[in-house]
Amino acid sequence: MNFFKILITTLLAVLFSLSIFAHDPKGESFTLSGKITSVELTDGGGTITVSSEAGRYGKVFLTYNVTLNPALPDQGYFSGRGVGFNDGARQAGSRQGVFRREGAIMKFWSLDDVTDGNMNYCETVMNLETESVEMTFYPF
Repeated sequence: MNFFKILITTLLAVLFSLSIFAHDPKGESFTLSGKITSVELTDGGGTITVSSEAGRYGKVFLTYNVTLNPALPDQGYFSGRGVGFNDGARQAGSRQGVFRREGAIMKFWSLDDVTDGNMNYCETVMNLETESVEMTFYPF
């Protein structure tokens, strides 16, 4: 009986781990470039604020509330908010995900839920030296 439990657990673990590698965001996407407007540091991470022009969302402002992983200080998780104004119409969204820092480059992977009903997977690259931000959104 114990053998069957181990076999089933192993098979489920293998199948689940294969599904992680199946993500391939090559479908519809849109990109935007932005600028870091402020950085506020804390002992456990900090907050990064970004502004950009974002097509249908107009002028957008985003926050990244970063929390460092105590065991690995070059990575962690974040949550944040975004708001956009286009011809007076306001859209907002929540963001949550993980990040990794490589030198002055921070890479973020997030899931975003927007008040217009859209949900996006987003890959963000921030250059802390040049204060530039590049985002690619994959709607799903």
